[in-house]
Amino acid sequence: MILDLFRYFSQFPRKEGVLSIFSNGGSPYNSYSDLKGYVSSLPDNSYIPGISSFVFGQSFDSVKARIDNLTGTYLFIDYGEFTSGRDNRNNIQDHQKVAATIAVKVADSSDLVEEAIASETTLILINELRANLIYDSERGCVPWLNRGAISEVDIVPFVAKELKSIGWTLMFSTDASDLFSIKKLMKSFIRLLNPIKFV
Repeated sequence: MILDLFRYFSQFPRKEGVLSIFSNGGSPYNSYSDLKGYVSSLPDNSYIPGISSFVFGQSFDSVKARIDNLTGTYLFIDYGEFTSGRDNRNNIQDHQKVAATIAVKVADSSDLVEEAIASETTLILINELRANLIYDSERGCVPWLNRGAISEVDIVPFVAKELKSIGWTLMFSTDASDLFSIKKLMKSFIRLLNPIKFV
């Protein structure tokens, strides 16, 4: 699920701005080269050319180190906790909180007018991203992105002095049926006909 988020959102910024996230070049993890190959195969024309770079992660220190080396606009994807429940038909429904931020680096010397321009620019971009999410949910081409997932979203200001950034964050929840194949996993368990009794 986490890597699915990476693949999906990597389509929006400029391709070179996504490839630069692979700062180590290679890794013992097989998925590393798979993801790099996926990004390399993306069209040169991104969905939102106004986004220069891509940031993906949960660790503040790692995210800050990445943003410190960027200029211009960036898309930052922060993924959060999962919640899961069952409906009256015993179907498992999984949800994950996601925050998609589009921000721009601003100089320490920026005045209030420049900050307002940065806010306006990124607000336009975050709604362009939102339109893409709605479009994909309407088409049903992304399993975890259905109409219910983005029927209600929050768009909140992103002002981070420690990141020298101003922008907006789109907050929503993914929504998928048995995302981790729990039912299939349960069926794979081998149980004795006479279960162990604990006393």
